[in-house]
Amino acid sequence: MPLCVYLCYTAGCQQKVERWMPTAEEGAAARIECPRCGEPMQCAWTGSQAPTPNLKDAKVPPVGPVR
Repeated sequence: MPLCVYLCYTAGCQQKVERWMPTAEEGAAARIECPRCGEPMQCAWTGSQAPTPNLKDAKVPPVGPVR
């Protein structure tokens, strides 16, 4: 489920809206009206959720003086 960011480029508005969409394609194709001025917003970014890394798998650097 990607987070999509929509921006309004109308002069004097510059509103930003973030929405979770089912797919990136749906997010890019969505027509969102600006809540401030009513003009259609442009999809500026569609990103996907990144899984949280498992800290148990992280490599620990050696402790002690470096030679």
